[in-house]
Amino acid sequence: MRSVSRKRKGPTVGIRTLLALLLLIVAVGATAQQPRKPVLISFGVGLGERAMAPQELRFESRASTAFRKALEGGKEYRIVPFSRTHPSVQRALLERTLPSELLLPPFTGTIGTEFKVVRLAKVMRGEFAVSVVVDRLTFSDDGKRVSAVLIYEVYDVEKAKMVGTAGATLEASGADQASTADALIQALSKKGAEDTLAILEEYLKKPPGK
Repeated sequence: MRSVSRKRKGPTVGIRTLLALLLLIVAVGATAQQPRKPVLISFGVGLGERAMAPQELRFESRASTAFRKALEGGKEYRIVPFSRTHPSVQRALLERTLPSELLLPPFTGTIGTEFKVVRLAKVMRGEFAVSVVVDRLTFSDDGKRVSAVLIYEVYDVEKAKMVGTAGATLEASGADQASTADALIQALSKKGAEDTLAILEEYLKKPPGK
């Protein structure tokens, strides 16, 4: 009599699909449970009227990028850099609800009764914003030393108010003007990120209405 052996069949396609869906649901649920980070718009670094930097150094753009990266190290906020090409900004320009002159750094001061930074950050749906202006920037004749006076301004966008400001005088040195500028940018970014996050931490600890 011939013996018959039966092979155990693996899971059907339907069961495998069900298992995959269950794993997907678990993954999505875990992601959904993660707390949402407030959006902090970084307006980067602008040069004031008394601050001059050689064009080849691209000081403003490089300092703005370094500052944003330093802010991202804090992990408490979702950092969004201000951009003239942001879809919401472009739409506001086309609809003529946003004056084009607001798009040039430094992002300090007011337009009418509203802070420029707040006006722009609202368009980008930010909850908080920070801007940095280099009030003074002085290189030595040989380019091996530099000093800068900085002002950091932090805003609550939803409440349309400045919640804190910090100033700093920094010095840096290097083998030449380029390396000196690099050293200043790193110091500026580190100091700015630390002060910004400290201002926000203290502000958010205050009771509502304060």
